[in-house]
Formats: sequence, C-alpha cells, structure tokens
Amino acid sequence: MKKNKQNRLGAHAIVEALRRNGVKKVFIYPGGTIAPILDVIEKETNIEIVCPRNEQGAGYAALAYARMTGRPAVFMVTSGPGATNAVTPIADAYFDNVPVILLTGQVGTHELRGAIPVKQRGFQECDTTDIMRPVTKASFLVTDVRELPAVMERAFFISRTGRQGPVVVDLPMNVQRAPLPARMQSVPRERYRRPPLPRKKITALARLIARAERPIILAGGGVIAAGATREMRALARRFAIPVVMSLPGMGAIPSDDPLSLGLCGYVGSRYANLALHRADLVVALGTTLHVRQTGSLAKEMTPGGKVARIDLDQGELAHSRVPLYLSIHAEVKEALAALNTMLSRRSPARGLRAPWLAAVREWKRAYPVVVEPQRGVALKPQLAIEWADQALKGKKVIVAAGVGQHQMWVPRHFTFDYPRRQQLTSSGHGTMGFDIPAAIGAKIASPRSTVLCIVGDGSLQMNIQELATIAERKLDIKILVLDNHSLNIVAQFQRQNWKSDPGTGGKYNPDFARIARAYGIPAVTVPTVRGARQKIVKALKRKGPVLIHCTVDPQEDLLPMLLGGHKLDDMTSESSF
Repeated sequence: MKKNKQNRLGAHAIVEALRRNGVKKVFIYPGGTIAPILDVIEKETNIEIVCPRNEQGAGYAALAYARMTGRPAVFMVTSGPGATNAVTPIADAYFDNVPVILLTGQVGTHELRGAIPVKQRGFQECDTTDIMRPVTKASFLVTDVRELPAVMERAFFISRTGRQGPVVVDLPMNVQRAPLPARMQSVPRERYRRPPLPRKKITALARLIARAERPIILAGGGVIAAGATREMRALARRFAIPVVMSLPGMGAIPSDDPLSLGLCGYVGSRYANLALHRADLVVALGTTLHVRQTGSLAKEMTPGGKVARIDLDQGELAHSRVPLYLSIHAEVKEALAALNTMLSRRSPARGLRAPWLAAVREWKRAYPVVVEPQRGVALKPQLAIEWADQALKGKKVIVAAGVGQHQMWVPRHFTFDYPRRQQLTSSGHGTMGFDIPAAIGAKIASPRSTVLCIVGDGSLQMNIQELATIAERKLDIKILVLDNHSLNIVAQFQRQNWKSDPGTGGKYNPDFARIARAYGIPAVTVPTVRGARQKIVKALKRKGPVLIHCTVDPQEDLLPMLLGGHKLDDMTSESSF
C-alpha cells in the first residue's frame, strides 16, 4: 500500500529509514508506544517482525543477528519497563562492539517530565536516553517530527562506523503520529573517515617483528569484526608467530593450527599463558587487554617484552591497562595489510625463532588441555562438548554459549575456525541468558548453518521461555544443557576464597527435557556417562530442534585457573572441593 504524501506520518519516516538502510527484519517486544511503527511495517513493507517472549530475548536475538550479518540490527521495545528491560542486551552490544539500533517508544512530549521535580508525568514514562547514555554510542530523544529522517540516518551511521556499537532513538507517541511536512529536506549521507594509516609506526612494528626472538600475537575480537583473519593468519604463518586469542577472538586462527595456542588469560591454557608471559614481543590486535586476558597484574603480563598494540579506539590506546611500547591507531585490517607488505621484503628469520617454537611445542606437550580421568558414572561436562565438536566436524557451525563454567570450557574443547566454525557469547558484560536468544538470532541470520547452543542450568533458566520462539518458528537449533545443579563458576570462586558456596551450590532443577517437550521440542535425557556419547551424537544428527539434558559432575572445577594476584605463569590446578 502506497501512502499519499499528504498523509505521511512520523512512523513512515522511521520505517523509510529502515528500508533505506537495508533492514530486512526487526526484533521486537510489542507495546502501545511502538504500535504506530509496527502498523506501518506490517501494512506497507516486507520487513519481517520477529517477536520473542521478552525484551531480553528480542535484544539478544538482534545482537546475534547483527554479529552474523555485519550490519546494524533493529531492536524495538515500548516505553517504561520495555526500555529498562532492554538495558542489559544494549549494554552487552556496547561492551562487545555490536551494531544495534534500539527504537524505544515514549509517552507524548506533553507528558515528559523534563526538568520538573517529580518522578513521572506519563504512564510508563522513564528517562530512557539518560538511562541508556552510559552504554550506547549515542542516545537521541526526538521531539520534532521534522528531525526524524536526519536522526535516524545519523543513528545508523554512528552504529556501523568506527568501533561499532548500539544507538538508541527514543520516540514519543505524538512524534510517531505527527504529519510529516509536505516538503522535507533531503537526508544528508555522512561519510566515514578512517583514521590515517601511521606508516612510520607500522614500519617500526615491522622492524620489531623482524628482530624478535620470542614474538606472539594476541588476537582479539577486533580481528574478526574487522574481517582481518586472512591478514593476521598470513603474518603468523610467514613469520612463524604463535597466536593466543581472547574469548571474542576465538577462531581468528583455527584452533587446530600448529601456531594456535588457543584461549589466554584467567581460564586459558597453561601453554598460552606461558608463551604470553615469556614473549619478547606481543603484537596485540583489536583487543582491550582486559583483566580476563592479562590477569590482575596487568603490568606483569609480559615483564621481559615489548607490547605493540593496534586498535581503532584511541581511548583504549591512551588508557591501556598494559604499558605499551608502541601504539598504533588504525583499523586492524588496513594496518595488517600494510604491515604484511612491508614485511614481504624481509626474511622470515625462522632460524632466529627456532628455540622459541621448540619451547612452545614443549609447553603444549607438557600441559595439554585434556579431560581428567572419569570418576564414577557422573558425566564430565568437557566430554560432552568434545563429543559435540567431533559429531559436527566438517559442518558450518555457530556455537552460542551462555555464561558460566561451560562458557570457558567451550573454547578449550570445541574447535573454532572463523567463519566456518564461530562462537557467539557475552564476553565483556558476561550476561547469563544470552544463549538461547542468541542462537535464535544466529539461526535466523544463517539458516543453513548448524546452530549449537551450549548452556548451563543457571544460564538456561534466565531465558528458558525462548524455547517457545524456537518451537513457533520451527528453528533447527540443537541445545546442549550441562546441568551441575549449581552456579558453579561463582561457587568455585566462593569455595576458593571462603570455603563455602552460599546461594550457588546444590540448586534444585526441574527436568529440562520434560519442559522442552511441553514446548513441543524433542528432548533427550543423559543422566550418566553410560551411553552418553551415543545419545548426544544421535540427537545432534536428527533434523529439527532438540534439547539434550546432560546431568554432569557437580564437583568438576574449571581448572587450571589464574587467580587474582598471580602472574600468567602461575596458574592453579588445586580443587576447590
């Protein structure tokens, strides 16, 4: 239905901006103050409305969809509790640099509290823009319908350029329903200016790499976000440089590549941390050098070496937790391409690094990532992950993980190789309940991929209602539940420090398989290690969604682990029980 220009409303300007920016789907939880926009979407466009069962479900599905497509995803909620329920997924998008546009409904401008010293004027009014400002790249309140086209265009531009992230546009009801002027100014299209490539600094880095005897690359999520895996792998392979990865950087180099040392940091492998600690040069790419990568003693991350860092965020470089010898403000893909060109004229100096590579190989031999021998009949959770990994070998796989011990076992025991085998998880914000909604968004974005959701019993119950969305949309998602009747990553921390685990251990859980069946999703129960592998593999091979409820060993700690106050070469394997 084509709308007469004289009858066009603010809602039409909003929807036109979505179409102009290539939006195919919107992830929503409905409410009265976004109803005008939904009406236009439904009646006048081919944009699909995806409606999970709460705002977090919609938000995390949108976040995963954006990660998979590389384009800003649109997330819509109503005013008041709708907006406040959206804070957590928006914070997640902010900390993990995911482009999301959140459109929030708002009471009419005449009902806004403004500077009046009262709590609230309109029903379900809240100061959305101020609440969201600390966890967004930008937050707009539109009070004049004539501003809508420009604000919407700016929101998309800000979200997708530079270090990507979420933008909020708060939309009062009367602005959505106000008539648009017959003549509107054309919407200016902004042009993104990349930071200029600092060639002198890249030349300096090339010299450092050529001379280094013990170099290592620390690949962060920025390598994947920038599409720079090919350039990074070329650098590592030509110059025989081992690679450690942050949690969001997993897959930047294949897990089974000889140069891959896997995850580093507080639950990384011993050999990854030893290499990072004893290197004479760390090339940090698109990473925040977060405490979970460096340990609490940031200045002791690499005490005998230099740290060179490439990042798009000038603030991160200026306020680095780890002292930097060389900081390069640039897009990591462009910087690596220039670096590889400069280094192509130099010898790889493999002989210089032979002792270093031999030492790394010896650490991998001495401290392998293996599952401890089975105790009794209780299933080891790591085994379930390894069996799933092997069962899905050769397939294009997206793993959506929740938050807890299982989140850290996944990069240890599942092989990643971006983009064929990639991981989605809540890295910076660490939000339980990310898992099922993210799997939904990933499957909608990449329907031909195998989507595996690996989740603990605690994280599962944060958004278990989204099983209804899976059933309703007939999404082929495999859900591997690792149930230890505990919030065990916190319980382990409590036991390590205070010898007890109040509130986190010995939790009552329902029969998750029966709950899945109640939603219309087939389910398998794996109560012990006996026959567990066959059940898991068979369930993963079936068509359509399935939930696999594994009861796992409640006394399995996440080890080895780097404790606070310890250097990277001093991880503990001491049980907390």
